[in-house]
Amino acid sequence: MKTFRSQFVSAATAAAIVSLSCACAAQPADKKPAEWAPSTPNPNAPYPAESRLNSEQGTVLLRVRTTPEGKPMAVEVKESSGYPRLDRSATDTVWKWQFRPTPDDGTVVWREVPIRFFITSQPQSPTLN
Repeated sequence: MKTFRSQFVSAATAAAIVSLSCACAAQPADKKPAEWAPSTPNPNAPYPAESRLNSEQGTVLLRVRTTPEGKPMAVEVKESSGYPRLDRSATDTVWKWQFRPTPDDGTVVWREVPIRFFITSQPQSPTLN
């Protein structure tokens, strides 16, 4: 026969295990995206047709300085893809993006943005009838 104390300890242990497992499973509600993360409706960089035909692939790493409202005010190529057309496509596109706003305390905010260009399938050749 269990004593009152052992029943209390068992119940307290079970309650602690349940609350701990619930706390571990819960996702934080205020989870924020990465600092450079753009807002969702931003366009993807178009793959230049000539680059695709020449099988040019690579990643462009951009440095983007933003206003406190999240608008780009400077876009620089930190690491080139090795292909000027891909670098230009990435740069031109990021100028149109909207980033997460930052505090307007006078600090300069630079964000690093990787844009990856890769070919998943070969372009279709036009067929002549």
